[in-house]
Amino acid sequence: MSSEGGVVVIGYGNPLRSDDGAGFHAAELLADDARAEGTLVLARHQLTPELAEDISQAGLVVLVDAATAAAKAGAVSIRPLPRSPRPALLFSHHVDPTTLLELSDALFGQSPPVMQVTVGIGSADPGTALSAAVADAMPRIVDAVIDMIDRFRLRP
Repeated sequence: MSSEGGVVVIGYGNPLRSDDGAGFHAAELLADDARAEGTLVLARHQLTPELAEDISQAGLVVLVDAATAAAKAGAVSIRPLPRSPRPALLFSHHVDPTTLLELSDALFGQSPPVMQVTVGIGSADPGTALSAAVADAMPRIVDAVIDMIDRFRLRP
């Protein structure tokens, strides 16, 4: 599936650590959702430099992840990824969202708008089940991402 000029959704997190896998689980739900047809949906354990090429080809990127700091369990937040003037420093196989965007720009000369969807976690204990609060938030996350995809498709 090509992301050329379209939407790329990357849900990431560790699905073996309860709610930390919320982004991964959301991506799996979105991949099976007919409303997301034509969207490149990726479920990943972490963000890696290899994703920079997919990002560079997109018109919009949506990142879905668990929020571990100061967020109420199940609370969904949607915001644009802030741009940073700092130079990209990459010394690992794991990168943060801002560094990934900078890498896309540095290697491919393009970095599209990026929206972040996060959900507060209740537990990062070992296990594959989501907490009740995060499981209840999954439909809101999926609908929020679908809304972004629809708005992107309708743009002039």
